[in-house]
Amino acid sequence: MLTQTLPKAWTAFTENKKYLLFIILIEFVFLFLLTQAHLYFFVPSAQAATMAGEAMSKQVEAMPETELYQLETKLGENKEFMAAYRLLLNYIIYFILSILGLFIVFRTPLWYLSHKSILKKMPFKTMIKFPLLALFWFAILCAAFIIYSIATGSTATILPLVSSDTATFLMSAVFFAVYYFSQISFALIPAQQTFKKTFVYGAKHARTILPAFLVNAIITFIALSLPFNWITTTPLLSLAIILIITIPALAFARLHMITATWYRKS
Repeated sequence: MLTQTLPKAWTAFTENKKYLLFIILIEFVFLFLLTQAHLYFFVPSAQAATMAGEAMSKQVEAMPETELYQLETKLGENKEFMAAYRLLLNYIIYFILSILGLFIVFRTPLWYLSHKSILKKMPFKTMIKFPLLALFWFAILCAAFIIYSIATGSTATILPLVSSDTATFLMSAVFFAVYYFSQISFALIPAQQTFKKTFVYGAKHARTILPAFLVNAIITFIALSLPFNWITTTPLLSLAIILIITIPALAFARLHMITATWYRKS
């Protein structure tokens, strides 16, 4: 069905250039603030992780091998390690919450403009569903990460439930499913959208939607990774690529997802 969905998405993209300037502006501010959040929260978390690692190494060196089974208890009593560990957790939580906030604030109007490019009568109040959907999928991912951590963790009382490779494979499958169905839910927003309908569409119309989803994933990966090839050597070239290639490509991918999801009605 790509022979049908790609041309339709391209037509919608080329016929609605009046929205492109707004999309470029919103997407650029989003990517810029995303970079700032990374520098402000994520980079310091790496320093905190290094501090925690050094404290752990000191603790291990100070313990005889016969007492290493008590390492977790000793680390809990180690003020230097716990201070670095709490700092690390705080930075990670702040980073994740900042990403979620930026995603909701900026992706809402971007998906609205994408829908507006195809559905001319598209009241903005309809997009109130977007933050709710984003929070739902965020909660699903958080639950999946918690389960993953428990399944692969090892303490004095809790043994790993599954092998690391199996857990990683299952986590990757969950991430793929969340990404797939979340994109469908965003594309279905103008309809009487329900979570049940999202999963029904995703399964029933996978023959049309899944190929479009995979093509979009490739487009998104290339569009986001391309500027990094010159970001250190030629920053202005990277900026030009972001404005001319990356942002329009991401806009086209959203239109393609909407087109593929609604294709059954054409």
